[in-house]
This record gives sequence, C-alpha cells and structure tokens, in this order.
Amino acid sequence: MVEADPVLGAFVAAYPSNRARLLIPALIVGGAVAVVLNFTTGAVEAWWGPVVTVALMALVALGLGWRVLHFWNREIMLFEQGFSYREGARTVFFHYLEIISIRQRAERLAYFGGLIRRTSYHYTVSTIKDEQITLNNLYKDVDQLMERVEAKVTPLLDARITAQIKAGESVAFSKSLRISRDGLHEGGRALPWADFAGYKASAGHLLLLARPGDAEWFRIPLAEIDNLAVLIGLLRRYTTR
Repeated sequence: MVEADPVLGAFVAAYPSNRARLLIPALIVGGAVAVVLNFTTGAVEAWWGPVVTVALMALVALGLGWRVLHFWNREIMLFEQGFSYREGARTVFFHYLEIISIRQRAERLAYFGGLIRRTSYHYTVSTIKDEQITLNNLYKDVDQLMERVEAKVTPLLDARITAQIKAGESVAFSKSLRISRDGLHEGGRALPWADFAGYKASAGHLLLLARPGDAEWFRIPLAEIDNLAVLIGLLRRYTTR
C-alpha cells in the first residue's frame, strides 16, 4: 500500500513502464540478428568468423540491453493533487497547479494489412518551471492515466486562462493561434468574436469558421494545439453568445 504524500495527497494509482513492450521487440531483434549472423559470419571457417560473430552479437545485445534497462524502472505514481515521475533512481514530483499545458496526439496504426491494430498515444506535459514530460505507450494504460490527469488539470487551466483573458491578456494555444477577449488571433490576422461562426473537427484538424457563410478562417492539426479541452470550452462559450 502506497502512503499518502504530504503535499500531493492520497495515492490513486501507479502506471509503470510496459515491460512486455520493451522485452518483446528486443527478443525479436536479437533473435533475427542471431539467425543472420549464424548464416553469414558464423558460417565462415576462417579464424575471424567466430570472433566477428561473437563481437557483433555482443554489441547488439549490449545495445538492446541498454534500451530495456534504461526504460525498465520508469513509473508514474498518481496522487489526488499531482503525480510523481520516476526515471531510474530520480523521482520528480509535480503538483497539478504547476502544469501550464498538455499537448496530445493519438494515431490509429495498422499492421499486416489491418490484421493488427493499435492506438499510439503521445502526450507532452509542460510546467511553470519550463520542464517537459513526454508520456506515451511506454507506460501501461497511458490513455487512462492522462484521462485522469486531464480531469484534474483542465478545470485549473480553464480558470487560470479565463482570468488571463478577462484581464486583457492574449493567451497562446499554439505557435501562432492566440485568444483574447476581443477574438481570435493568428499570424497577424484577427477574427473578432462577433464574426466567429464556430468550429469543427475534420481529418485530425480543428477548423475555425468565420461569418458570413461559415467560411474557413484557420485550420490547425489537433496535435499542434496546447490545452485542447480548454480551447474547445472557450470556443463553445463564445459560439453561444
């Protein structure tokens, strides 16, 4: 049983690295290399054949072993008010209030003509200390992990960003897209809220529409947006005004 943290509160769940995803590729690559070497350098009768075979296999095993061990002990420990991030012997603690942005990307991948399908997740979490944490399928149930994190972080970010906008600030949601109390801003262009016609998602992009005629004003890949949930919430509010 994991004890509560004095700052982050009660323990919620642990998300260790997916060790099967580390071992299986290493075994496949190591086995394939061993087979190739067995029929190439291993088949050479000269003195250097066995030497080269052993040396190459040792290098491959060393490289594969380093990768497996490098990620083996990584783990996220989730608490009520934050989480810890363990990388080897180093553990860093983050309070949800420290997070300033979450960027996410999800891709549906297919292999062997669609026989095998999986979803690849990639999340980038940034903090007020200019730290960035990358979370992906290396961790077990990373989608569930980030769903829980976002459920805690989104209301905090929404309140903070809404207050900034009300105070007259312009808040960035990507490298070029910003929102202020006057409207949307992108690359020197501006779309006043009075001319904002709404938004829609299409083919992995967010489309911002303008009046008249719901014309496309700006298109951006979802994977390039920070705090997507907060942005959508703001756009909904201004659409219904």
